[in-house]
Amino acid sequence: MYTEAEIVQGCLRNEKLFQELLYRQYASKMFGICLRYAPDRDVAHDIFQEGFIKVFQNLHRFKAESALGSWMYKIFVTTAINYIQRKLKTQLEVSINDQLYNKEDDISESEREHWLNHISTDEALYMVQQLPEKYRVIINLYAVDKLNHPEISKLLNINETTSRSQLSRARKLLSDMLKQQMERKFGK
Repeated sequence: MYTEAEIVQGCLRNEKLFQELLYRQYASKMFGICLRYAPDRDVAHDIFQEGFIKVFQNLHRFKAESALGSWMYKIFVTTAINYIQRKLKTQLEVSINDQLYNKEDDISESEREHWLNHISTDEALYMVQQLPEKYRVIINLYAVDKLNHPEISKLLNINETTSRSQLSRARKLLSDMLKQQMERKFGK
């Protein structure tokens, strides 16, 4: 078994064995990141491939100040966001309708929690993938990557109010999808 430092050094020497070890060790986790941001598996594969290319091209910049996985995680999140902004030409702007959030249509937190206990991880991932790009990116950055609104606004070059509004709309859309899913499973 090789250490992380040995794997990195082997990759820097362009040794195929170490490149394959690095790939095998992190492929599953990094593909999971790509799936969260992508609308489907094909786009996720494109992001995944681009992410690993960037990892290998920039491995000389890895300073081992953090874990290799954490360093790669940042590369893959950034690659996913850049890919979506570039390839899918997403406009991360808020519309008037996005600012209107009807709390009367929202389900209660206890009802949502009950329903969440009855869906699989695959079903939840599918629901997130069904969100429009701008909402999917925000919900991933906020809920999964644990960034706050100032960090999101800086990363995406949007206003904090836009970030908050899009998160609110994403939650509403997910809540509606969850409600529909539960009604299909258990009836009204």
